[in-house]
Amino acid sequence: MPPLNYLVSETESGLRIDQFLAQQSGQSRAVIQEHLKELLVHLNHQPVTKPATRLKTGDIVVLLLKDNEETSLTPVQGKLDILFEDEHLLLINKAQGVVVHPAAGHRGDTLVHHLLFYLGSAQDFTDSSPFRPGIVHRLDRGTSGVLLIAKNRKVQDSLSLQFKNREVKKEYEAIVWGAIKSSGTLRNAIGRDRIHRKKMSSKSSFKRPAETSYTPLQAFRHFTHLLVRPHTGRTHQIRVHLSEFSHSIVGDPLYGKGTTQKRLHLLSPELQRQMESVTMTFLHASSLEFTHPVTQHRHIIKAPRPESFENLLSLLKKENAL
Repeated sequence: MPPLNYLVSETESGLRIDQFLAQQSGQSRAVIQEHLKELLVHLNHQPVTKPATRLKTGDIVVLLLKDNEETSLTPVQGKLDILFEDEHLLLINKAQGVVVHPAAGHRGDTLVHHLLFYLGSAQDFTDSSPFRPGIVHRLDRGTSGVLLIAKNRKVQDSLSLQFKNREVKKEYEAIVWGAIKSSGTLRNAIGRDRIHRKKMSSKSSFKRPAETSYTPLQAFRHFTHLLVRPHTGRTHQIRVHLSEFSHSIVGDPLYGKGTTQKRLHLLSPELQRQMESVTMTFLHASSLEFTHPVTQHRHIIKAPRPESFENLLSLLKKENAL
C-alpha cells in the first residue's frame, strides 16, 4: 500500500505522534504503536519509535502501511511446550521452525494462533494487541528457546518496558563456524541493509547501537559452541554480529548462506552428511531472567536444547574436540 503523508499544522503542534496519526489515518493508537515498533513511521524523513514523540508545526509525518495486514486472528490448535505459567503470563520453549506472529508471507499458522486456541480467545489476551497479542519480544523462525508471553495488556506493557530498559537478561547458545578460543564483545551498530532489505547490517544508513558478548563453551576444529549474551535487542542482532565477526551460525539461511558449501570439504564424511541435512539455525534462547510485573519476583527460566542441537554437539565432541 502507498505511504500516507501528513503535514503538521499549527493547531496540531504538541500532539503525540501516535495520537496525531490515529486522528489522521483512522487507525487505532494500538495499531499505530505496532507500526512505530517496526520503524514504519517516519518523522522528517527519519524513522521514529516512541509513541510519545511530540510534533511541531511543519513536521512531515509518513505512515508506511503494511500490505493487507491481518486484522482478525483465528485460533489454530498447535503444540505448546510450556515452561512456566500463571494467571498473568506464560513462558514457552519455542520449537525451531515456528513463526511467532503473523507477517507478510506467513499469516495462517503462527505461535499467536496457537496461543489464541490455548487461551480460548480470552478477552484480556485478545485485547492486548490487534496483531500480536501477548508478544513482548520475538525469536526468529529458526531459533528455539524461551519466549515470554503476556496474558493482558497491562502485563504486556510492563514487560515491554523491562525489555526497553534492558532489565531482562537473555542467554543464548549457538554453534558457529570456526574455532573461537576466548571471550569478547561485539559492538557494531546495525540497521536495515542498504541493498538487501530483508537483512540487517552494520552497513546501514540508519543504525542503532548494538552490543553482544560471547563466551566459548567448547571449541572444536571447525566449530565453536558459544554462550551468547545480547545486551541490546536489535533485529537479527546475534546473527548479524557473529556473521560480521566471520563466525556465522551453522544453518543460518540468511547470514550464513554459502558457508556450508565452502567449508564442507574440510569435514569428515559423517559431519558432511550432518551439515547437508541442516535446515534450521543452530541458535537457542537457553535462559531468560525477568521481574514478574505483578508479584515482583525475579524469575530465571531455562529451556532445554532441541534434539538437533544435542545431536550435532555429540557428534562434534566425538570427533572434533580440540
